[in-house]
Amino acid sequence: MRKLRIGQISPLNLPIPPQKYGGTERIIFWLCQELKKIGHEVFLFGSGDSRVSCKLIPIVKRALWKDKKIKEYSPYYALEMAIVSKMAEKLKLDILHDHLGPWSLTLYGKLKIPILHTLHVPFQEREDRIFVYEKLKAKLVSISFSQRRPAPNLNYVANVYNGIDISKFPFNKKPKNYFIWVGELSKRKGILEVIKIAKKAKINLYLAGRIPPPKQAEDYHFFKKFVEKKLNKGKIKYLGELSQRKLSFYYKNAIAFLYPLQWEEPFGLTMVEAMASGTPVVAFKRGSVPEVVKDKATGFVIKPSKKGKQNFEDFISAIENISAIKRENCREWVEKNFTKEKMVREYERVYYRILNG
Repeated sequence: MRKLRIGQISPLNLPIPPQKYGGTERIIFWLCQELKKIGHEVFLFGSGDSRVSCKLIPIVKRALWKDKKIKEYSPYYALEMAIVSKMAEKLKLDILHDHLGPWSLTLYGKLKIPILHTLHVPFQEREDRIFVYEKLKAKLVSISFSQRRPAPNLNYVANVYNGIDISKFPFNKKPKNYFIWVGELSKRKGILEVIKIAKKAKINLYLAGRIPPPKQAEDYHFFKKFVEKKLNKGKIKYLGELSQRKLSFYYKNAIAFLYPLQWEEPFGLTMVEAMASGTPVVAFKRGSVPEVVKDKATGFVIKPSKKGKQNFEDFISAIENISAIKRENCREWVEKNFTKEKMVREYERVYYRILNG
């Protein structure tokens, strides 16, 4: 098959790849790198401080979240769409792969080349975009089948699970005496619940992740009011927001990754990273969890509620029985299902299928 000319449309909030926080940006990075490696010509529309091996079309000099002078983001996304519209045919692109969401819908009617949209966020409370995706018959890729539930009748052309670079997460068979939680320190990620569980279970818990910035007003106020005072007390230790290298060290040495989610997360890269290190996952059965974690083989998938309350009882029981999970199974599960190479091969097949009608 002929090699393709592919445009990747990236958010501008963070550079590609991100230094720390940024799951979507990391997926875009691997797509750019791996598609180029297998012979395709890739063009990234993104921030000028991105570092990729493919061709970069810079929209702004620095990522928006890094430039403190920028107060309004939407004009820069309008600029990105104008540049994509102008450059797509000039670059003779075969296909555009969008990672933004509704902004890229403004390209419809302007371009003759197909646009593929990967859905990186859930549909809950986003009924308006569901309406427009349906109206335009947009070609959509879900990142889990659970993500489709609120809008099952849209034009899904594939489901492609996110993948990771497993070489960055070395396997470890013998953990140390602590459990780990990783994520943004916000309500939906279950930060308060994991602290409560750790205290009830009397275990050492390490927390790692990004503190919500003041611009995320609701998340920031939640952190300041409920979470901040609970950090670094007793057996609870906050490690900060870590680089991938430091994070991999803490993953591989943890007894288990604890994830009492409070929302329908469409995919959880942190769960995959933990399992790649050999660390089993204990998580509430929400969103993509049953697709990512193989229950009783790579961890435990727990019903979120019991007798009208959060099901801490079964969660703690799983913690107590975590030695029943073979750490080798966790690594093998990721190698089989969630590598960047597998992800990119699946996207390549989707591109060809769209282009061949």
